[in-house]
Amino acid sequence: MKRLARLCSVALLLSQSPAVFAEPYNLGAFRLALIDDPWRIEFQGGAKQVTRQDIEQAVKIVGATRGWKAVNPTEGRMELTNVIREHTVSIELTYDATGYTIRYLQSTNLLYEARGVGMLRVIHSNYNGWIKDLVAGINAGLGVAGQTTIGFAPIQKVDAVPFLKERGRDAYREFLSKPTPRAFAIAPNGAWASGSRTVPGSRQPDVVGFAMESCNRRGNGECKLYALDERVVWRSER
Repeated sequence: MKRLARLCSVALLLSQSPAVFAEPYNLGAFRLALIDDPWRIEFQGGAKQVTRQDIEQAVKIVGATRGWKAVNPTEGRMELTNVIREHTVSIELTYDATGYTIRYLQSTNLLYEARGVGMLRVIHSNYNGWIKDLVAGINAGLGVAGQTTIGFAPIQKVDAVPFLKERGRDAYREFLSKPTPRAFAIAPNGAWASGSRTVPGSRQPDVVGFAMESCNRRGNGECKLYALDERVVWRSER
């Protein structure tokens, strides 16, 4: 019986994978999420030709059904505002015949916070849902297929990470194999560092603090967070 119990315990341990004990980085409140920003939608080849007028009409009609109002429109750009209960939010939508981009501008009562220079931007998780719903409505209204990119780049796109040389890209590939919470920081001089949980079930380490501190020692204090968990949080200059 004891031998059977030991075998069962070993089988359980061997069956565990990173996904079993992986968990997201603790942002401090269950309502908070990393902000989805910007959203870039590129119309796919073979889709019908879309004009600026088509986009303007789709945004106004779809936005109105969801409470979004267009303000200060100019050619190829408009601001959209929404008031939902005690929350207000403003976004920028820029567009041309190839697609459109949505960027966060400001909000009230949505817990928005930028933590540290070039580091984390968090917001009430409802915001991400509202933008996802708006994008889905606009795309449906236009009737065209679109490739959506949220943030600077997809996290799996190794070649998109700025500044890194071959060794740094190898380190980033290894970072992608780590369980969450995990963080990866970069600097203009090519320095990099990562932090992740190494022991299943252990107390969550400050992976962001570790990655930033380690990177800054070689990055002349110019490091910024590139990725956290499953998201790219780094922002390029507009």
